[in-house]
Amino acid sequence: MIYTTYLGLILAFFSVLLAIVLEGAAFTSFFKLSAILLILGGTLGATIASYSSDQVQVSLKIMKNVLNEEESIDIYEIFLRLLDKTRRDGLLSLEDDIEGIPHELIQKGIRLIVDGTDPVTVEEILFEWTDQRQEAESISAKILETAGGFSPTIGIIGTVMGLVHVLENLGAGTSALGKGIATAFIATFYGIGFANLVFLPLSNKVKSYSREQNERRHAIIRGILSIQSGDNRRIMMERMAPYIHKY
Repeated sequence: MIYTTYLGLILAFFSVLLAIVLEGAAFTSFFKLSAILLILGGTLGATIASYSSDQVQVSLKIMKNVLNEEESIDIYEIFLRLLDKTRRDGLLSLEDDIEGIPHELIQKGIRLIVDGTDPVTVEEILFEWTDQRQEAESISAKILETAGGFSPTIGIIGTVMGLVHVLENLGAGTSALGKGIATAFIATFYGIGFANLVFLPLSNKVKSYSREQNERRHAIIRGILSIQSGDNRRIMMERMAPYIHKY
């Protein structure tokens, strides 16, 4: 499995470092701890201030899931096993398998149909659950987009602060003046860099993750309703197929 998030970020940062080397510049010229602290601290502070604590906490959980990039469970295999057991031992026999199912939505759906909930209500409850999850993922992506918007602006603030310091020391000579101006622009470099190499790519990653997970949730709902209605294997797989293997 290729961890595309880490691969992409490493490639992006490596390209920047390679460009610095090819230009003959010193790495130390581009490393300013004060600028990094200003960009990260200012961006995170402004972003957190824009959202509620619950939204931020949920976003962190979603980001953890996205960055882990764990192997997806085989939905087909789970539903075929559940369907076979239902046709052999009856719908109530699935109650013993609920805790061993590695997906929260499948567990929720199986509990509902085992309890005898009518199909329309089952579908409504599961789609409401799906909509809530998708909304949470959308907010997570929006938080990262917000950080990507604040980061360059905070960088400009850092540059202005640096230029003010330079102007206060105009009498220090041209060498010191040039060094001061270069240092001032490092903040803008970091602000644009973090926005376009970290925050915005991660936001797009969360959106991609959300789309994929939403399709899988739709497949799960179709599978659960098929089990409840007593469909055979072919019908169940036909109902689930449009939502699986799109990505």
